[in-house]
Parts: sequence; C-alpha cells; structure tokens
Amino acid sequence: MSRSFGASSDVEVGIVTALPVECVALRMMVDELAELRVPGDPNHYRAGVLPSRDPERPHRVVTAVQAEDGTRNAAAICADMARSFPGLGTFVMCGIAGGVPALHQPDRDVRLGDIVVATKGVVDYDHVWTVDGSDTLRRSVQQPSKALIRADRELEMRELTGELPWAALLGTAQGRTAGFRRPAEETDPLRPQESVESRPDIRPEWPVGSPRVHRGAVGSADRLLRDAARRDALAGRHRIRAVEMEGSGVAVAADLHERQWFMVRGVADYCDNRTKNDVWHPYAALAAAAYVRALLAEAAPFGPDDRRPAGPAANGLQTVVDALLSVPAMRDDYQRRAVIALLPEHIRTAVPDSVLGRLHVVGLVRTCEHYPGGREALLDALRLTFGADDPEYRRINGIVERHWSAG
Repeated sequence: MSRSFGASSDVEVGIVTALPVECVALRMMVDELAELRVPGDPNHYRAGVLPSRDPERPHRVVTAVQAEDGTRNAAAICADMARSFPGLGTFVMCGIAGGVPALHQPDRDVRLGDIVVATKGVVDYDHVWTVDGSDTLRRSVQQPSKALIRADRELEMRELTGELPWAALLGTAQGRTAGFRRPAEETDPLRPQESVESRPDIRPEWPVGSPRVHRGAVGSADRLLRDAARRDALAGRHRIRAVEMEGSGVAVAADLHERQWFMVRGVADYCDNRTKNDVWHPYAALAAAAYVRALLAEAAPFGPDDRRPAGPAANGLQTVVDALLSVPAMRDDYQRRAVIALLPEHIRTAVPDSVLGRLHVVGLVRTCEHYPGGREALLDALRLTFGADDPEYRRINGIVERHWSAG
C-alpha cells in the first residue's frame, strides 16, 4: 500500500539501516508497515508502529535504508528524515557490526550473534589530530538518548531475572524465515573447543539461540576494518565493544538537527580478514532488530517535547544558516571551506566536517555559537572573503546582528 505523508505526521522515531539485509530484518519486527514517499525526498520509506509502555499509544516509526554504507550517508539520510518528518525526535541505528572478542575476559567476550548496545555512545576513532605519530580524538560525540538508556536499563533488569523479551521475538522471527536462522555454532571461528571446566578463563556457556547483550561504547569511522591487531588496539585504548561505519554520522546529524539518537548492533564478524564472511549477517541483523523492538516497548511514547532541548537561540541560528546558504559561495564546497580556513584554529578544527552543504553550515554556525567570540570570528571571515562593502556581506552581517541571539 502506498500513501502520502505530510508535514503534520505523527512519526516520532526514525530507524536507519545501512544494508538491505538489515532493513529486511527490521521490517520483520515492525507492525502495520506501509510504503510511503515524501515529495522532494529521494529515500524509500516504510512507516509502521512498534509497541511502547503505553498499550494505547504505540510508537509511530519510519524505516529506511541508506543508498550506501558509511558515516556520510548515515548523516545524509538522517538529515532527509529530519526535514521530511518534522515531528521525528529520535533516530535509531539498527544493523550489524564487527565484535571485539576477549577470550580471557568472559564479561567482555563478544561473539557472533551477540547484541551490542551503545549505551556509552560512539567513539569517532578516525576523527583525530595526528602529531608526531600520536593520535588524539578531536571531539566527543553527543551521548545517546537518555530515554532509551532508561529503557535499556529496564531490559537489563529483566535479563537479570531470566526474562529475555527480545529472545522470544528473535525465536519467533527465525521460525518464519529460514534465511535468518542462527548459523551452526561451529561456524563461529572462535568457538572454544575446551570445556568451561578445563578452561575457567574462557567465555561461560550461554543458551544457544539467546545472544548475550553487551553494553558500552562502539567504535565508528569511515573505515572497513579487517585487522585483528588494529581492532584490539582500538578496544584497548577506547574500551569499545564493537566497530561499525554509521554511528558517528547518525550522532552528528542528531546533534545538528536537535534530535536524540541511539544504536543497537548485532555482531556479524570479528573485524578480522582471516575469518571474515557473511554467514552471520542475516541472523545478527535480526537479533539487533528484535532488541530494538523490545527496547522501544520499554520506552514511554515520545512526543514533540522529547527532542534534545534546543538552546535559546535555535530559531535565530536557523535564520543565520538560511542566510548563509542563500549566498552561492557558501553553497560551494571549496569556497565554504576557504571561509572556514579563515577562522581561528581552535574554532575551525572543531567544525564537524560534512560533504553536505547544509549540514556543514549548520555545524559551522553551531561551533561558532559555542566558542566565545565565535560570532565575531565568523563575521570577520566573511568580511575578508567578500569585502566590507559587498552587499551580500552587509546583508548577512545585518541578519547575524538581529538573529544570532534571538530566540
């Protein structure tokens, strides 16, 4: 069924997937799915409902798959969703990731088919300064939705009493679709051959068909990682539980558009070229989707007030962004970067990069808002670029003076 979808939509949650197999798995968990198109938006959406804590008010969700994987494409699709569904307050990234095994640390030993929940956020591990061979992260990423962290705590408490609602969902879905069933345990290349009794340091047994849930930080970058040594070095430095390629893009887009975000991943490989294959992809994607459904079932219905609180100048800053983008030079990637290069180093290096003009300008304005003297620094860079007597500069200067602090 196809139906139109307008700006008055009550959709509250946008669930993003990077791969078709992830999107198919997710759709198996969403009720009342209906195809929809939004004029001017190139993405193919399906809207539906997922249960909430209030049986009378299920979550209205929209699902989509990226045209390509990666952080930039994740940011782009979130920007499209924010524009097309103005009532949307939360992005959820759902799909597969590479896990970080820890054979001698049973409490941290992530295995194929397990679920990793990014309760500690994402580590944008390739967004760094490199000085004399030493890397330092340039900036932290906005933390996940507090509402969904609270919902995850409810699931964690139920897990401690033996209740695994996501496991029941996963078992039912596997029975319906053979291609998404759990592979044989022997296909896990790290499956211990010794018994727990003979090797007390290895991972404790866990019921087959019930993945373990790991909570913590996830590494995210535009890097397809198939290097066990690099994986372990990242895990040792940042204490990450898994590695993927979209989370930081979703988090940055959520921040720029005043939304919340969250991420759930199913473990499909070990980021190791020697053992890499696609055998676990469908099951891992389905495990993540089942957990997302169970997670949202523990969350109260969202509403317009559940967006990340905006600063008092949010409306004024949006006016400034629109004014900057009305200038052809600021829509051109090369010329826009030339303007940013004129900012003081501590400001220009903090501007989040994006190949999407609007996201780049939003990040520029929000960064300048954050730093003392940032507004003046931006005006100076524009004056040096266009000239003090240029009509465009005078117009933008006037808009900045009127709206930068307006609420």
